[in-house]
Amino acid sequence: MSQTTPSSLPYGPATPAIRRFLVRLAALGASERQSAIASYGTARDTRAWHIAETALGEVIDRSGRSGAQEALAGPLLQLVRRPQAPAQVPESAEAALDTLEPMAEPALAALLALVVRDLLEPRDFATLYEPLAHVIPLDALTP
Repeated sequence: MSQTTPSSLPYGPATPAIRRFLVRLAALGASERQSAIASYGTARDTRAWHIAETALGEVIDRSGRSGAQEALAGPLLQLVRRPQAPAQVPESAEAALDTLEPMAEPALAALLALVVRDLLEPRDFATLYEPLAHVIPLDALTP
């Protein structure tokens, strides 16, 4: 019987699904990324998105999984940093954002929703994951 240690679950109980998501994200082609970005552009301006995003922040705070949120930063940044981005640290937060692909925001929303999926209202999870659902289907994240 294998033991699960906190270090083997850096993203909490959803670690296996999040790892599969990151692998699938890395494999997306340009047209799939553009499609997800377009879906996100439409979704993020809705009332449902704002409600879900607020709920996500509250659930992460209450759940004690902010460490999982922080642990996602490194892997996600590796996948969404523009190829021409300088290796040095940008001087401002605005300059740092300029080094990221537009895919960063929808990917982060989906990943954070996965971190607390078991605690988030299903409609809020669906809202936050929807922009990527057609390029990284949820059923692809389960063994």
